[in-house]
Amino acid sequence: MPVKYLSFIGIYRFVLLPVIWFFVSTGVYAQDWIYTVVEGDNLWNLSEQHLDKVTRFEQLRKLNNIENPKHLQPGTRIRVPLAWIRSNPVAAKIVSITGIAEIQRARSASTEPAKVGSLLQLGDQLMTTDNSSVAIEFADKSILSLHEKSIVHFDHLSAHGVTGMVDSRLNLLKGRMDTKVTPAVGPGSRFEIETPSAISAVRGTIYRALVMEEGDVSNIEVLRGKVAVSGANKQLLVNKGFGTQVVSGKPPIPPRELLPAPVFEPVPNTITEINWRLSWSKIAGASRYRVEVAASDDFETLLWQELTPHNRIAFPDLSDGNYAVRVRAIDTLGLEGMDQQVLMRLNAHPQPPIALKPVEAQVLRGQSPVLQWTAAEEASAYRLEIAADKNFSQSLLDRTVTETQFDTTSLSALGNYYWRLSSIANDGEVGPVGPIRSYQIKAIPEKVDASLSAEEDGLLMATWNASSTEQHYQVQIANDKAFSDIIIDKTVKEPQFAFEPFKDTPRYLRVKSIEQDGYEGPWGATQTIEPLPKEPFNFWPLGLWTIFTIILI
Repeated sequence: MPVKYLSFIGIYRFVLLPVIWFFVSTGVYAQDWIYTVVEGDNLWNLSEQHLDKVTRFEQLRKLNNIENPKHLQPGTRIRVPLAWIRSNPVAAKIVSITGIAEIQRARSASTEPAKVGSLLQLGDQLMTTDNSSVAIEFADKSILSLHEKSIVHFDHLSAHGVTGMVDSRLNLLKGRMDTKVTPAVGPGSRFEIETPSAISAVRGTIYRALVMEEGDVSNIEVLRGKVAVSGANKQLLVNKGFGTQVVSGKPPIPPRELLPAPVFEPVPNTITEINWRLSWSKIAGASRYRVEVAASDDFETLLWQELTPHNRIAFPDLSDGNYAVRVRAIDTLGLEGMDQQVLMRLNAHPQPPIALKPVEAQVLRGQSPVLQWTAAEEASAYRLEIAADKNFSQSLLDRTVTETQFDTTSLSALGNYYWRLSSIANDGEVGPVGPIRSYQIKAIPEKVDASLSAEEDGLLMATWNASSTEQHYQVQIANDKAFSDIIIDKTVKEPQFAFEPFKDTPRYLRVKSIEQDGYEGPWGATQTIEPLPKEPFNFWPLGLWTIFTIILI
């Protein structure tokens, strides 16, 4: 006999034959339910409790070679063919709902509103609308979350008596769902979801299913455990962290690794702004991202969800409270990646009003302002706080006001002031504090009174006292006291101004200060600039000319 033939026989005998026997034997025994005897059990009550007919008693005794069926040893394992176990219909139940959903009962053309506690039977169909989601609990405590604009049909809902084995088969006709499936307790346990293009069989796993809008393409993404996905008579096993896509009439594509979870940018403990921006890291290969918000971190039903091509989104305007948020990247096939989630607290209501006057960092001279703000929609009153420091540790005023303005005449001391507002709702709830605004009260600059003196070089010098090194000064000289005919208008930094004396008629001078922020003080007293005195007439030239003229004559 050829060596190659002998080698094949050896491989068959020592390797392939045991493997084949393993699969054959496990296939046979996979259809048996193994029952472990407890104290007080006998074959009669076991048959009465679990089997479709009590008369199976004798068959069960022969199958397990039991000599004394009335006295079973605790711990004994008894094989029970699955076909002998009693099967009974069981309902699924709606345990949570947001938005609006409807149930179409089997063999009925009408629908009824879905509610918490509604029972779903074999042949029923559940439909969700925009911005709605429903959580459904099955007899084995498996949970299915059906999201917005989705339709699911309940093809099979049964249990094998009180064995704990439950058979649930569904048909996702449209939309998307999440599942959390309870681990199998026996061969009769089954959880299967069919779509227009695929069938997925799971047991003890978390995964997502999506039927695209075209209806002939399905995506399956596995987050925990394994899922057997079938299409066009071909089956593949999809492990945790992978997904597949099935087009009608074609086998599933090879498992594709799901995109990794994004990383959130820092999220404050409490969000106090409406439309606060939630941001996360960009994921290579992502075409867009899905953002979901729920009331708890089990995400059984959603309060809000959105798709965005950006790695940021405005958080929705929800009621104040605690929320769970999760984000995942979506690849070019539409397969959705691993989740990143965070818990956050929203405390944005009632929203604070918007401060109007004075403008931020405004400087007021010698008077305190009237604070003004907008009327907040949710507010019946406002909490106004004024302090001498940004941290509000030096409080000057903390008062509830019902108007949208407040006169601060009682706070007129020179210095810096900081103020902020909170809205107070009808029920007394005080909302988040608005932005801090500031203003400053400064003194009105004193009048600048100049004095005139003559310098040795023949110039006139106007001088005055300087109240600050940061001030500038405006000097004007005019031909009239009303300063309607100004001949000199200069701005100087030093508290003095030199100029040429004037002849013939008086001139007039005045000075005012200009603060660093541009504020102009009052004009000081008007000073009169006297003209130079007239020189006496010299008669000698005329006399000499007269004498010279007479001599010539």
